[in-house]
Amino acid sequence: MSSFIPLNVYPDSDSEGEADNTQEIQIEEALKLYQRALKFHTDGDWDEAHKAYDELFSSDIFQADSLSGDIDDEQVHARNTSSASSLPLILYLAYKNHGAFKLDKLHATGGDTSTLLSTIHQALEWFSTALGRDAGDPSLWRKSAQLALAIDSSRLARFALESILDHDTVGADTASDALSLVMGGVPNPEEHLASIRLRDVMRKICDTVSLSNPRFIKIAKRKIRPEFEKFVNPYPWLPLPAPEAQKTLGEALGAISDRKQVVVVPTRTWAAAGRAILSHLVPEATEEAGINTSSVLQIEIPTFEGEDLSRDTTPEEPTPPELAGKSELPAASDNDDIAMTDASAGANLSVNGRRRSGSAARKRKSASLGANEGDAGRSRLSKRQRDKKEADAAAAAAAAAAPDSKAKVRQETHDEKLFNTADELFSPLGIHLGTASSLKIKTEATGALVARDDLYLSDFKKILQDWDDDKGNVVLYGDGIQGPDETAQGMAFLDLETNVPSRPILGGDEGLRKWVKLVNSHGCTPKEAAFEWLKALCVRDVHPTGTKRPSIRGILGSGGQSSWIRHNWPDVLRETVTAVAKECEDVLVRFFREHITTLTERGVFLEEDLAVVEWAQTCLEIYLGDLADSERRRSSAELSMADSLTLTVLRERVQRWSMIVADLIDCLPRDQEGQLAEDQLTLRYQWASGVFTAFTGAEREFRLYYFEDLRQILENGETRAFEIPNSSIMPEVSALRAGREISKLKTVDFFTTIFNATSDARDPAEVIEVLEAVLEPGTVEPYDEDERIALQEISRFLEGSSAMFRLHLWEKLKTAYERIYNRPKVLCCILRCIEVIMNDLKDRSYVESTPDHRYFVLLRALRLVDQLIPIVLMLVSGGMGNVNMAEIDPAGLVDAMKAVGSLLRLLHTYAFWDDAVKNTEAVQSDLHSYRLVVVKFKEMMVRGWCVQYLLYREAVERGMGRDSGWTEGERESALCRLLKDVHDELGVRHYCKLSNHVFLKLMHDELLRFNLREFDHELLQCIHCRFHLMICQSENWYFYEHKTDAEALDKATAMQLMPFILHLASRKKILQLAKTDIKGGLDKLYEVVGPPKSINNNKIAHNEHVISVYIRGSIHPLRLFGSIKGEGVLSTVEVGGLYAQVAAKGLYFILGKCSLYPVRYQKKVGAVKGDELETAVRFFRADLSCMPDKWETWYRLAQSYESQMEEAQTWSADGINTRRSELVGLERRSILCYMMASSLAIKHADIDDEDVKCLIGGMYMDFGTRVYSASRSPMAGESFWTDGFDRHYSGRNGEGMYKAKAHAEVSTTNAIRFALVLFQSAVDMEEQDNWKAYYMIGKCMGKLLDLADAKTTFGPEDVLEKYVEAIKYCPEKIGNDHIFEPHHKLVSTACKYVLRERLTPQRACEILEATPFTKRIEPAEDREGFVKYILEVLKKMRTADKPKWHHRMTNRAAQLKYYEQKDIAGARAEFQTLFSNKAAQLSIWRPENERPGRHFVFASQYTMFYVDLLEILDDRATLEVLAKRVRRLANGLFRHADVWTHVMIAYIKVLRRTGDVPDQADEEVFKNVTFEEFHTYSIHLEAYCNLKDTGSGSPTLELLREVYELRRSNGGLAKTPLIDDLLADTYAKLYSELVPQIQKQLTNPPTGTTTPIVITAAQQLEQENSRANPMSLKNLMLSEDPTPTDAALIAAHNKPDDLPLRGKITKLSRRELVSRAAMICKIASAPVQGKGAPTAGGSGASSVVANPSSPKRGVTSGGQERGGSPEDTPMGSPRAERDGDSDEGMESEGEGDVMQDVDQ
Repeated sequence: MSSFIPLNVYPDSDSEGEADNTQEIQIEEALKLYQRALKFHTDGDWDEAHKAYDELFSSDIFQADSLSGDIDDEQVHARNTSSASSLPLILYLAYKNHGAFKLDKLHATGGDTSTLLSTIHQALEWFSTALGRDAGDPSLWRKSAQLALAIDSSRLARFALESILDHDTVGADTASDALSLVMGGVPNPEEHLASIRLRDVMRKICDTVSLSNPRFIKIAKRKIRPEFEKFVNPYPWLPLPAPEAQKTLGEALGAISDRKQVVVVPTRTWAAAGRAILSHLVPEATEEAGINTSSVLQIEIPTFEGEDLSRDTTPEEPTPPELAGKSELPAASDNDDIAMTDASAGANLSVNGRRRSGSAARKRKSASLGANEGDAGRSRLSKRQRDKKEADAAAAAAAAAAPDSKAKVRQETHDEKLFNTADELFSPLGIHLGTASSLKIKTEATGALVARDDLYLSDFKKILQDWDDDKGNVVLYGDGIQGPDETAQGMAFLDLETNVPSRPILGGDEGLRKWVKLVNSHGCTPKEAAFEWLKALCVRDVHPTGTKRPSIRGILGSGGQSSWIRHNWPDVLRETVTAVAKECEDVLVRFFREHITTLTERGVFLEEDLAVVEWAQTCLEIYLGDLADSERRRSSAELSMADSLTLTVLRERVQRWSMIVADLIDCLPRDQEGQLAEDQLTLRYQWASGVFTAFTGAEREFRLYYFEDLRQILENGETRAFEIPNSSIMPEVSALRAGREISKLKTVDFFTTIFNATSDARDPAEVIEVLEAVLEPGTVEPYDEDERIALQEISRFLEGSSAMFRLHLWEKLKTAYERIYNRPKVLCCILRCIEVIMNDLKDRSYVESTPDHRYFVLLRALRLVDQLIPIVLMLVSGGMGNVNMAEIDPAGLVDAMKAVGSLLRLLHTYAFWDDAVKNTEAVQSDLHSYRLVVVKFKEMMVRGWCVQYLLYREAVERGMGRDSGWTEGERESALCRLLKDVHDELGVRHYCKLSNHVFLKLMHDELLRFNLREFDHELLQCIHCRFHLMICQSENWYFYEHKTDAEALDKATAMQLMPFILHLASRKKILQLAKTDIKGGLDKLYEVVGPPKSINNNKIAHNEHVISVYIRGSIHPLRLFGSIKGEGVLSTVEVGGLYAQVAAKGLYFILGKCSLYPVRYQKKVGAVKGDELETAVRFFRADLSCMPDKWETWYRLAQSYESQMEEAQTWSADGINTRRSELVGLERRSILCYMMASSLAIKHADIDDEDVKCLIGGMYMDFGTRVYSASRSPMAGESFWTDGFDRHYSGRNGEGMYKAKAHAEVSTTNAIRFALVLFQSAVDMEEQDNWKAYYMIGKCMGKLLDLADAKTTFGPEDVLEKYVEAIKYCPEKIGNDHIFEPHHKLVSTACKYVLRERLTPQRACEILEATPFTKRIEPAEDREGFVKYILEVLKKMRTADKPKWHHRMTNRAAQLKYYEQKDIAGARAEFQTLFSNKAAQLSIWRPENERPGRHFVFASQYTMFYVDLLEILDDRATLEVLAKRVRRLANGLFRHADVWTHVMIAYIKVLRRTGDVPDQADEEVFKNVTFEEFHTYSIHLEAYCNLKDTGSGSPTLELLREVYELRRSNGGLAKTPLIDDLLADTYAKLYSELVPQIQKQLTNPPTGTTTPIVITAAQQLEQENSRANPMSLKNLMLSEDPTPTDAALIAAHNKPDDLPLRGKITKLSRRELVSRAAMICKIASAPVQGKGAPTAGGSGASSVVANPSSPKRGVTSGGQERGGSPEDTPMGSPRAERDGDSDEGMESEGEGDVMQDVDQ
């Protein structure tokens, strides 16, 4: 059961047992951890031991020990306690062994000196902790002493050794302690060793008094045994300090007293030194100082290479510039003061690692903006170094002065080109960019006068020459630039005017080294050093009045002025001075109060006293400036309670110092009237008091009167205006300044209204109303006279106000317009801001200011403009949409162009500076900031030209710049010229890629919009720069390499470029286009756009499905005939979107043509890859999926399918023989596409266009040729079959559903008749001069006439007339080749009609006179003479055929000789020319105008006809050679298997006749031979036939081998038993001839012979196999020697009538005979021929046995099936019966496919 404890019942006491148990568990766990650590320690596993010790000291028991405090002495020593009190011992051993572990690890691993000392200190700490737990271990004391000696601490070593001798320390009962080593009255060895070691320590520290102790005297009398010496030093491996390095106690005390706080100044600047001292004024920094560190400061500043340390740098001699960059200390961070460091120091600064603080980062650092100007310092280089430097400079100047003249002239011409164009275009608007030469660096005219308006250009050149990191910080990070809001904060203090300091900038280390030397020599504390630092900066130098030099002296003060008045300080120095003054205020107050007391007591006012008063006034101005800065920050943020208290403190501080200064001034000497002199000091105090009234809440009227009095004093008094350059609140004291203060006080209410109105919480309309009245007073009418006066006062004030204040007002107005989304007005405000910034560089305040201030203002302007120009581009041509510039008035437009023009002149100055650097005429900085800034300059130049172009475009579109106005062509031409020249200028400098290709994008859009052909090259160059596409490079257009980064081409840009690139492609023929780089551009467009996606577009998917179903269908006769009537239609839908636009532009179509045309219209010498045609099909189908009614795409798709089929038929017959169904499918698709193209062309094509009309005529030609070819061999009309295109029908009379063909097939007659109509339509469509059209019309008419078509209305002469017209339009030659097709067709057709008696020979000869080949040949009168006439014509045609490509004449001549003249030998001689080549292939080639695949049909027909002739002539040798060639020519003959069967049958017949092999000879020979007899004598016959003297002389044996070779060559290709029959009959004949001779030799062997018959190797192998099996049939029947049984068989075989009773005769099978015949031939061929494998598909013995014999006399060649050969017996074969109605015997069939549009 569970037990429950009431919550309201509390136990009386906790269980002590549980606590004890918990502690015991913790002790046990700690003991385990300790043992584990000790094990790793013993094993030397230092890493694991370290982890184990860490885990041990992290355990609960050690954590409790660290918190428990002191432990009872009894517990510590574990005396008189129980076993549970082992905790102190565990703690002691753990601490002790951990210290030992540190030392053992050091001994094992080693380490440097710092590691050694650190480890010793750690070990001492652990030993001291252990001794705190148990101080009774003398060995541990002795080890600690040895460690103390190792660190040269004699005091610690003495304490440890004396602790051993002190029995109170190690325990009172040492003698009985377990740790005591007292043995039998002998002194404790540990004490003895400690005494010896202590004696040495005493001697070391020269403690002679202690050495007089009797203990040490007694030890001195004894000598340590050698074996005992090793125990003196417990750590002999620890090195001890060298004797010379050991110091006495006095020396150590002296070193401690001289130890100072070292202040390391990172850079040699006053600000860096002040910050370094300031860091030691912080209390935390003081607390971190060591115990032995005194409060004296030792300041260390960097030294430079070659610096003479013996000399002091006087105030007039700052550090030489050549030494200013060679600091030995690391460079300062960005918050450090501006130091005169060289490029290498600044380059190491990481831009991203800069620390920046709130307002300090926004204030300018003007100290560096000209600190390097001039060579004020004296060179400290040696004379040799100076001479070498001057010589190098002279050589560089000489080299720069004489560059290559041609290159220089060319560069200057190029540089001036853009400026000339810009001046030509901009000058009518009053804008001038000047010349390029005026912007270049002119080293020879450094002292020339600079125009007032071009001063900023000269300043920029000097900035580039004297670059440093601080200049870069202004541009990169805005250092020192106050933001508009920060500028506006001064409204409350009336300091909105421009402050132009005219004092020189304080050098970085001027007088610093001398001051540091003085401070270090006096041993100042941090506050004393800070006080002296302020004194050096704020006190003027005072000449002593007595012999004793006063203590008050300003190191930087000279000429009666302190550095506060004399120099212009960097912002960071001002901030540091303010911070130090605030930290040292108590010291300063005490000093000045004491001085007031001194003055009061002394009563004499000295010159040194005046310096003190000026110093106090300076402090007042410093604190007043700090108060003003705090008030500014307050005005821009909410005032918290802490901020309010801070401001109160600051006000009280200024008030306190005002009283101190008043007391000091009261001590000044007075005139006789008791009045103070109105000098600078008193005026400074009065002005500061007047400024301070603004913070005390004084009335405005009081302040007005106050400054009125000051103005009168300044106007009437002797003291004129003077500057206080480092005071932010009162930089100038003058009457003019007082007047401006009065003016501001009068308008303060109005400005307060402005800033209240421009706050973000107010209504934007109110803000716009107020600011427009202020910034554009002419556009707003005042309400009354008071407002008019106020506006005039404001205008006067703004004219003298700072550019930053005006810029702030424009920014406020822009923000208000942004809030109401008025982007045109926003653009106007930004352009006005750019005007303000750039005009400020030409203002009086800029021109009259110091160079340092000008440099800062110039860099500030560049940064501000760099922030504004991208916004302009984004508004005008960026992602925010094109903002209309109509809101900009013409004057404002021109002013904006002038401002941007000034900016471009400034930026081009850098470009020419960069050219000078590359030409070694100048040297650029290698600082990292310079590299970053110049990228900004380049990008600003690119953006600046973009803005200038956009402004000029707006001006031109308004008609500005030309009195008569601009025409559209002139306007576009001018803009394109400007773009071209700007691109040339930017591109040659490799700038056009900058700013994310902003200029290239602008130029790209503009040139595409203008679409001017004369600037196509500029657009191509732009495309090359953007996308690295080189288009039209082959057209003598050179592309300049501008080193741009390739931009990814997106779909939107691709759609923009598509019309332009397609226009370039349209100027090329397609065959040329595929070879140009325009094709690469088209491919790139397709790569970006891609094919139509049917996944996301249902309409495209629907069209693709409909088209796929259509082209996979069958050819319907009605649709075929309706296609030429325009009746074809598909249920497609109209597609929209991106892909429809691409298809409408024609990208897919032209890419398809580029893939199709090279395959279809170029001559080829070999097979082409099918990838091109597949690509063409893919492009055309993509085009149709978007535009299904485009007839030309259907036409080209049909050509693509047709070309695929023709390629498979042209180079090999393998496609026709093995892939026939694939070719039929391609042909069917081609015809279907032709049908759709024809239908759509009739409905949609523009027949009035001559080009379209001609194209349609060509389509009809191709369509007709394809239909005609499809009806003829080799395809034989299979494309029109409907097999596989069945459909279901609903039966009648209850028949139900049944399946039948979808429609009727297109018959051959209808196909030819349709082709005839197409050819006639082609002639009607501007194809009258195309001889191929008439040629194909004649062929179609001839075929219809031969087919006895009932609809035929023409006769033979009409057919011949078409051929005559074809000859009329046919050129005689193309190149060197004759065109024979129409001539041969006319001759062959006329001959056919004459021989068929359908035309008389006389009429035929008259018609044949149209061909030139009948000239000088006598016409014939009769049939026989006409045959000779035709043979002569054919002979002349063959003679003219030089390449011997045309074979039809040879065939026609051979047939005439065979059929008409019965000249078989002559026919054979004619054909022999086609088969005389010894190569593997026949000499039958495809002429150019012959249809693809047709020559394979002719080759098969010619081969079979030639074989028939050879069979008639019994030419066995020629048949043998021809058979071998035909068997190998599987890919060169149409229906190769049928041709081979025909050849083999003819060959078999010739072999049987020439070898006199009777039919069924095997039955006659072997009808009475038993199997045993046959087996016996067949073996002997094999051996006998292979004898050299017998086997080689038998004709029958040779015939047998020839038959066998024929059987091997067949390889089962011809499925006929005739070869086996002939082989068996030949073997029977051989058996009947040779077996009697074998019997004779067996019965009467020749004398002297032992073996009548030689056994071959094969027979020996067979015999060995037989012997291996004694029970085999051969072993049972035969033996090696003739036996009596054999002899009896022989005798019986010779005398069959006398045989005794014999067994039953078994008839030999055909297989056995064939096998034996094959064995004879194989054995014979093995040793003689050396062949081990059959040739060309032949079989070995196994194949011979595997073919069973077939019944004889039942052999036929197989009937023709559907899809089989149309001519199993070749047309014109001598064995074929002549059909009077068939034209195949004498007809010349289809002379090739006609190619169209070869010129396209």
